[in-house]
Formats: sequence, C-alpha cells, structure tokens
Amino acid sequence: MASMQAPILGGFRSLASRNVGEESMLSDIWDTPQVLRDLLQKHLKNGEVIVPGLKQKLPDKHGLAGRTPLEVMKACSAGMGDSFSNKFTMIGSGSSWHAAILAEYMVEHLARIPTEVQYASEFRYRKPLVRPGDVFVFISNSGETEDAVESLQILQSSTESKILTVAIVNEANSTLAKEADVVIDVSAGMEVGVASTKVFSATGLICAILSLALADACGTMEAQERSDFVKRLEELPDAVQQVLDAESKPLREQGSALEIGECALWDIGCQNVLAQNFIFLGRGFNFPIALEGAMKCKELAYIHAEGYPAAEMKHGPIALIDQFMPVITICPRIDPSYEKIKANIEEVKARNGATIAITETHNKELHEICEHVIQVPETHEYLVPLLAVIPLQLLAYMMGILRGNSVDNPRGLLKSVSKNNPEGGYPAAR
Repeated sequence: MASMQAPILGGFRSLASRNVGEESMLSDIWDTPQVLRDLLQKHLKNGEVIVPGLKQKLPDKHGLAGRTPLEVMKACSAGMGDSFSNKFTMIGSGSSWHAAILAEYMVEHLARIPTEVQYASEFRYRKPLVRPGDVFVFISNSGETEDAVESLQILQSSTESKILTVAIVNEANSTLAKEADVVIDVSAGMEVGVASTKVFSATGLICAILSLALADACGTMEAQERSDFVKRLEELPDAVQQVLDAESKPLREQGSALEIGECALWDIGCQNVLAQNFIFLGRGFNFPIALEGAMKCKELAYIHAEGYPAAEMKHGPIALIDQFMPVITICPRIDPSYEKIKANIEEVKARNGATIAITETHNKELHEICEHVIQVPETHEYLVPLLAVIPLQLLAYMMGILRGNSVDNPRGLLKSVSKNNPEGGYPAAR
C-alpha cells in the first residue's frame, strides 16, 4: 500500500499565499549563513579560538578567584588517576535544551569532558549535589527564561560562588547575562518568528567553538583532526547557503505560487500536510536535531511529532507506523551508525510508512529505499546537525503556511517568560 501522498488543494494554496512574506520566519532562516559567518569572524581567527571572557581571571570576590573560566572548565576533565572530580552541566528549555544536548556530544567528543544536560524546569526544583569547581552552562535565547534564571539564582545562593556559571544567550542585556560569571553572546539578532531558527543555529555554532576551545585547553585533538574540524567550521556558512538555495529559493522568490517540481521540499510539505503525526529519527549528534525537527513540526504546523534516537524506534514507536505516518530520518553517510540507520529506514518502509531522509549530496543509496531524499553538502560528522536542521525548519514552516497557521506567532508560544520581567529581554511578538 502506498504511503499517504496528499496533493495540494486550492484552499491550502490560498491560505499559504497569505502567510508568505518578506519579513517572516523564512527571512530569519535565510539570515542564518550571515549570522554564522559573523560569529566565525568574531571567534575564530587564523584557526585560533577567540572568546575573551574565557581567559579573564574571575574577580577577587568570586569563590574561584584567580582562576580563569577556561581553567575551571578544564578541571572537569580527567585529573590525577583519570578520575573526574567536577561536573560539567548544561541547562536549558525547549530548543535551548536541544542545543544543550548537541553541546553535550561536542564537549564530550572534542574535549573529553563528561557532560550532563538538565531541563531548567526540572533542575530548579531539585536538590543538586554540587561541589566547588563545578561548571553550569545555561543556554537561553532570551536570557530571561524564568526556569533558567531561577536555577542560576538558586545555585549561586547555595554554593557561596564556588562554582562557575556560564550564560549562552542572544540578549546581552538579559538577566542571565548579568548574573552569570561568563557571558557568550550568540549575536544572531532579533527574530521575526517566535520559534527559534537562526538563534538555534548560532547557538549550535557557539557550542562547537566553545568545545574547540576546551579541546585546545585539554589537549585532546590531534593537529590534523583539529585542522580538518576548523576547515569544516569555516565552510559551514556557505554550506548552509547551499541548502537554502536548493530547498527554498523558489519559495522565497515566488512565494507560494509554486508548481509541482519547482521546489522539492515544498512538494514534500504538500504531500504530507494532512498528516496527524510525524516521527523524526537521528543517532548520535543528530539525535538532538530529530528532537528539534519534531518541536518545529509541533510549533509551526501544529502536527503532533516525536523525535527519537533511531535505534529506539523498535521500543514503541514502530507499532504506530503505517501509511499515514511520515518518518523523517537524518542519515548522513559519514555517521558511524549509517548502516544501522539504513536498517531503521527499511523497517519503516516494510510498514508502509512515508520515508524521508536527509543525507549528503554524494550519497545515492537512499534513493532506492526512500520516497524523498533531502541532500546537504558534505561536512564534518559533528557539524552535520547544523546543516540538517535547516530543511527541518523549512519543512515545518512550509507545512505551517499550507495549513494557514500563524507561523511567526504560533498559538500559545512565547519567546521568554520571566517572573520579574514578564516582557523578557526579547519581545514575544511583533
């Protein structure tokens, strides 16, 4: 039985035509290459990582005075006897939590520092076991997320400032930025859309740069390995632009007046816009992008979606797959688990699920087993997520406008929520 392939209807076309504009979430996504370019120019010069706040000694009043943030972070790696004496914890909510999971993979693989990730909404009500020298990294688009702010303040009040707190934010004048020991501004600029797009990508890049700085401090990367990674980092903005040109340039230029075949991603959106459920799969570095793709599907298209590590599909989700269940799998050839992910796709196909894959341009194998293949340029294994997230953002946006949704201001969604500053450091709507 063929999987669900819904043709575009006239009603959907008229709804879409009212929702595509020059100043919209689409423009946010298209800003991404320049945002990444600016970040690289600021923080990566001749291969050297430049993040001044990491190398400035903490002030005398701080419990870790005299040490630099980078030295405190480095101490979380294996010390004498290969034991780990301090924790490195990343805290976030929503898309920022997904970025934190991506950062976890990067920090552990590049710098070999064990990292854990916590929901801010859960962490604030826990009684965490904290040691002097522990590191807590807060990720927040607005810097005003109440759960993150409360978590930071609780930690600072209960540990006599003998911990290091780092804020990765898109608003340098926010509460988190003012109260953390170190601030890293992702500098993505204001977003038209409430749902995070270019800020998520910028945060992912900042996490890669931070991980590289930690790897340099810990001496965990061979010279050639580091050179290859830096080269791929520098190529990233152009690679993102290639994805945008390939997957959404016709929509940007022509609006929703597209014919079948003019924009492959638009066609995928048209064919699956009536779906009531989606599954997103990814392994390793791409697992958090599966989560983010599912979140964007929920936020923008108002379609129930779930993200899973691909191998976990057999633990429950597989029972739900039929011809009405599109499954999007991030399946880059460079992934060490590539063959296993292919097997997951075969399982979906055997159950008549709609199979959509994201892989590199040179990989032609998936065309035989997938109904649709979205291709992205080759890059480093650790940077594939920052390319794969772009078509997922675009697809959710496209399905949202096809369904007549307010994609820039989705129902019930706020950019930031803070008890002390309800407006937040970042407007919730335009």
